Amino acid sequence: MHIKFSKSIIENILSIMINFTEKRDNSQITSHILLEAKDNLTIKATDKEFGVEYIDNTTEIIEKGSATINGKKFYEIIKALNDDFINLEIKDNIAIISQNHSIYKLPIFDADNFPEFPDIKNFEKLNINSLEFIDGLKKIFSVIDTNNPKYELNGALLDIENNLLNLVATDTKRLALYSINQQNTKDINIIIPKKAISEIKKLFINEFEVFYNETNLILKSQNITFFTQLINGKFPDYKRIIPNEYQYVINLNKQSLTKAIKQIIIISQDIKITINKNQMLFESISDETFEAKTDITIESDLENFTFAVNSKFLLDYINSVDEDIIELCLNNPNIPFTLRNKNYQTIVMPLTI
Repeated sequence: MHIKFSKSIIENILSIMINFTEKRDNSQITSHILLEAKDNLTIKATDKEFGVEYIDNTTEIIEKGSATINGKKFYEIIKALNDDFINLEIKDNIAIISQNHSIYKLPIFDADNFPEFPDIKNFEKLNINSLEFIDGLKKIFSVIDTNNPKYELNGALLDIENNLLNLVATDTKRLALYSINQQNTKDINIIIPKKAISEIKKLFINEFEVFYNETNLILKSQNITFFTQLINGKFPDYKRIIPNEYQYVINLNKQSLTKAIKQIIIISQDIKITINKNQMLFESISDETFEAKTDITIESDLENFTFAVNSKFLLDYINSVDEDIIELCLNNPNIPFTLRNKNYQTIVMPLTI
């Protein structure tokens, strides 16, 4: 194999690939990336749980072939070289990377032993608005739990029923729900790992296709194919947590709400909120002698409706909403309340004061 490529293009591709490689054990083939030089250059990386394939149309294929190269070392070498074309040639099971007077030699593994990617032919296609799908994943991402012993909570649920697609996440203290009206031929219930969603958010900015089976999810655009294993488990029954109706719905200005919260968290991350007629009062909750207090004007007929909340839960939601108005939906001060905007909502468990 012999190829010639642009430093800037391959460096950008490798900056993506490096996240999918094994970094602790260089003896594993998953610490390598796979290069396949045919009509185009195909680059693959995987840790077996998830993987990515990138097709580059700019590389000059001088001699066809395939090889694996340690991902970390390859990336570091490309970054160190000048912004010019780079040669890569495979000779006697050695990868030779050269540019002008600079030469590097790296051992390779047998490309035939590189883990196979799932075959998209065995997958069903999901009829979905891909850009809205990505937007939903971004919005609920902060609510996905991390390292929960209940492994199914370390991912987001993709639930389709009666042509309504729900993306759901929970960390047991709050639940985020993003809904999309979508025409699909069958109901689906799969759990996508948080780690995979983190990469999906970075990989896909344009339209793509979505495919799935019982164990894997595949996203495919013109140049990028991504796959991830799905989480095998039963997601909590989120529908029973969502209130059917609310006694009170208050419209809040996003900018005013954000400013008030940020003034309080200088002193305390936990906030006591009291709603009176035309006023929303914010107070710090702290064991120390420090105190913070502010308020905003609202339209409300409530009197002395008081609850407490972790400020992070409020800000995570506010920061992911694009519009200026957020609905605060309430029933009883001691039960979960809801922040809502169009098809995106989060249900939050209040703190015990």
